[in-house]
Amino acid sequence: MTSDLSKEIDFVTAFRDAWRRFQRLSEQNLASIGLTITEVRILRSLAASEPAPMARFASELYLTPASITGLVDRLEAEKLVQRERDDEDRRVIYVRITQKGRQSLEAGLKLHNRFMTRALGSLSKEEAHQLVSLLTKLTEQAEAE
Repeated sequence: MTSDLSKEIDFVTAFRDAWRRFQRLSEQNLASIGLTITEVRILRSLAASEPAPMARFASELYLTPASITGLVDRLEAEKLVQRERDDEDRRVIYVRITQKGRQSLEAGLKLHNRFMTRALGSLSKEEAHQLVSLLTKLTEQAEAE
């Protein structure tokens, strides 16, 4: 990138605005079944390896433990997950996906995959791979700073 600071600011602004619009559209898409993208990510993680300690989600999703507690509260109220205390260390709380949670996850993934296919439809496979590569590169560089 050039040393012209206005171009860097323009890039950050365009990137942030595009991400926010994309995120909002993604959330609107999933709202039809009462889920958020973050809740789908929690359910997906649980479906892959459960039970999982609640603390794991904070680091996976870059959220605070308090935010994770609120999300799990909501998922539990909808009977999509259940909490279990560790027998050895009562401070550790595990989360397990329920059958209803698995069904909601399946519906959420179908909706989200359809949305992503439509959203990425204007990109060739090569462009999509290049976009992922560039975003990964930007993230790795930002984390190295």
